[in-house]
Amino acid sequence: MPFEIQHCLSSNGTKLRYGISSPKNARGHIFILQGRAEFIERYSETARDLAARNIGCVTFDFRGQGGSLRETPVPEMGYVRDIAHYVEDAHIVADYVKARHDIDCPMLMTHSTGGLVGINLLLAAPEQFSSALMIAPFFGLAGPDWMVRLAKVISGSLCKAGMDKKYLPGQKMLSPLQPFNPDNLLTSDQGRYERSFALLHKQPELMIGGVSAGWLDACFRAQALLDFQLAEAAGKATQKNARSLPPTTMIISGNDRVVSNAATKRLFSQHPDVTLHEVAGSRHEILQERDELRNRFWDIFEKHVAQHHGDWLNDAAKHPVPTMPEAQAAG
Repeated sequence: MPFEIQHCLSSNGTKLRYGISSPKNARGHIFILQGRAEFIERYSETARDLAARNIGCVTFDFRGQGGSLRETPVPEMGYVRDIAHYVEDAHIVADYVKARHDIDCPMLMTHSTGGLVGINLLLAAPEQFSSALMIAPFFGLAGPDWMVRLAKVISGSLCKAGMDKKYLPGQKMLSPLQPFNPDNLLTSDQGRYERSFALLHKQPELMIGGVSAGWLDACFRAQALLDFQLAEAAGKATQKNARSLPPTTMIISGNDRVVSNAATKRLFSQHPDVTLHEVAGSRHEILQERDELRNRFWDIFEKHVAQHHGDWLNDAAKHPVPTMPEAQAAG
């Protein structure tokens, strides 16, 4: 296992599980914000790929998932009541890792829901990170407009009725412990899919199932604020003759059926601090995809690092990182 896994507590007792991968010759560290239902071990292969480039990383399980505090009577329910709580988690872990392990992370990397959290971090304090790279960010839900509107109405109504800790309709029986389906939403790579499957069979306490009303409503509310937040940040940046965001690369998956690529393009295609890339053919989880798709990601990653953290890269980064044997990659 490439991660040293520990726990920390917030001032109000929220227990958060974090992991550090720090190769001996690490030239820098990346702070990784995970997607919904993810956990530290899912980033083992990514940590190895980074270590091969002499880059370390820090990641953690958001409250309500992985090995962090669960806040619902049904532990496997995906739940948070406000994205601000995830933002708080990120601050807690970053500050703790700096104080306890003397590790700074000048680069932010996010996946999916982590992107929604990350953009809130960056807009509030653009100087906190030197750069950011966002993978399949969740700035809008994929699907037809009528379905998205209906999901907003249902999740919002349930929360107003005090049922934020209830499953959304159709979500109660959902489980990640499903055999590989070639048409699944996440990845076309059966081997990597089954590695995650095996991890959850080995550690079922890390599992998250269906979506709660509270979680989805929290995401919708955060997404609805983005236009205002971006405009406000741009105004402040103009007054200070500064950036409203650190240099940010966003990578969308060409075949994403989980998050809305259209929402990402609408919000950021003209943003002066954002560069958009697309990995054609990839499903939602690029880091869990086939090697040829992952290699496209790493090409974009290396260009980003060369431009914004040039002293991090070494000769190892000029060559593809070999695919890990299945037993090793499973951690």
